[in-house]
Amino acid sequence: MKRRATSLIKSPLAWQMADAPVPHSCFPRLAERGGTQLKTPRATVLVDTREQNPFDLSRFGWFAGVEKKALTLGGYSIADLENVCVVERKNLSDLVRSLTTDHANFVSRLKRMSAYPHKLLVITAALSSVKSTYPFSRCNPNQVMQALIAVLVSERRNRPEPVLLVEVRRSRNQL
Repeated sequence: MKRRATSLIKSPLAWQMADAPVPHSCFPRLAERGGTQLKTPRATVLVDTREQNPFDLSRFGWFAGVEKKALTLGGYSIADLENVCVVERKNLSDLVRSLTTDHANFVSRLKRMSAYPHKLLVITAALSSVKSTYPFSRCNPNQVMQALIAVLVSERRNRPEPVLLVEVRRSRNQL
């Protein structure tokens, strides 16, 4: 007698509805004519007033505008989503300082960031720059790299924190 192969996907008749429905989005949606497309209004980016040289986000066209506002944590957020979304940006010299002399403060800020559902740490330097000698500091790049890995691994135990290493054009501070 030949056995029938079991399927990985159960029959749709056996599917059950989840206990809780999918929550509504924070963003209002506007139905387009025909009802097949949904357009979401563009958000306004908030830049912390302490940010000395903010990113130039105007060329992307994704945002309705950019406003300067004192943020409790991080350098960037989205208007009306300050309690949900946080982005912390570090350039190379700031990253080295944060991982050496200001280590305790940096770790506490990362722990506070871990409570946010949407968070991102942006390091505006290539990985090769982080691993090379620094003209502005006598710190060993291996120690800085090990400290960065240790901080991120310890933070990932509770809630993952995405990290983005990007190179920035020096002339206009663009990604």
